[in-house]
Amino acid sequence: MDGGGVRGALAVGIIARIEQTLREKYGRPDLVLSDYFDLIGGTSTGAIIAAGLALGRSADSLADLYRRLGPRVFRGGGPRVPLVQPRFDPRRLETVIKEELGAATLGGAAWKTGFAAIAKRVDTGSSWVLTNCPRARYWEGDPEENAREPDPARRLTLPNRDYPLATVVQASAAAPFYFDIVRLEVTHNDSGAFFDGAVTPHGNPAMQLAMVALAPPFGFGWQSGDDKLLIVSVGTGQARPMRPEWASRPARLAIWKAIHALTSLSYDTSQLAISMLQWLGTSPQPWIVNSEVGDFSGMNPGPPLWTFVRYDAPLEARWLAAHLDNPPDPSLLPRLSRLDDDRQVPALYDIGLRAGERLVKREHFADCFDPGPTSPA
Repeated sequence: MDGGGVRGALAVGIIARIEQTLREKYGRPDLVLSDYFDLIGGTSTGAIIAAGLALGRSADSLADLYRRLGPRVFRGGGPRVPLVQPRFDPRRLETVIKEELGAATLGGAAWKTGFAAIAKRVDTGSSWVLTNCPRARYWEGDPEENAREPDPARRLTLPNRDYPLATVVQASAAAPFYFDIVRLEVTHNDSGAFFDGAVTPHGNPAMQLAMVALAPPFGFGWQSGDDKLLIVSVGTGQARPMRPEWASRPARLAIWKAIHALTSLSYDTSQLAISMLQWLGTSPQPWIVNSEVGDFSGMNPGPPLWTFVRYDAPLEARWLAAHLDNPPDPSLLPRLSRLDDDRQVPALYDIGLRAGERLVKREHFADCFDPGPTSPA
């Protein structure tokens, strides 16, 4: 699941349709996505969704969470000093996430399937992928330190399994400007500083999570192949950040140019992830990348590494008119596209649900991916 603030409600609408499709396929009205998927991951708001799904929650449960979360996190809270303080009180986001996820750690949560979240560690300048895989390199701490120091009480590095799940999710969702840096203790008496994972190249985390599933250092070590690995990517409605008026009348304030550049970079990295996943794999419903390359159908450089499908509802008038009956009025799209307008949650969920009805098909979930008696994790 992509990042996108309260637009996560749009992703939850699509997820509701995926869940219903799988319930119908298997004749199980109580099926949840953790019964089907062996790894569920996300960035930012997508990490919140991923944690809920990996703990066995239903789409309805997550839809209710977004209805409750928005007013508590994105409204009121007293005055904030622009450009000095974050726009919203980060303690409120922390409170909501802790209420939802409790005090469990990555190693102690009641997982139903694999989980992954992506965050940006600011003090070291690195992107972090944190999972619940017990074979991950740092699950038991620093392996080199462990080899040098046999006494666990004398080791400095905290094992990943001991990280509080709520803090991991909050770190992934701590969007700059909106919230503040999140501190996570990584060695005894020393914390790392984390920002939203959407400020990495993995705001759309699908390509990174494909690497997590296949690359040995992450611990999963699954097999590639279009009949062995199914990757489902769910977006949050991010529109192409166009500014046609700038061609003749460019913005004069440098801050607006900088914000637009960052927004464009987020969109471009998502498109790159989709491009690579379709180029290196196969897709039953290819996503159009751009007018030059189309959807990469028939362009594989070798045997496909996976089956990939992308579901999203870009908040663009042309796309919505082409795919939805009774699309929202174009004048509403600027408000729907915001990351922090919780009043749009019902409309966003409805758009996601209706887009899912058009995009999600039973044949996308081929029989070769049917869940077995045990998980590959």
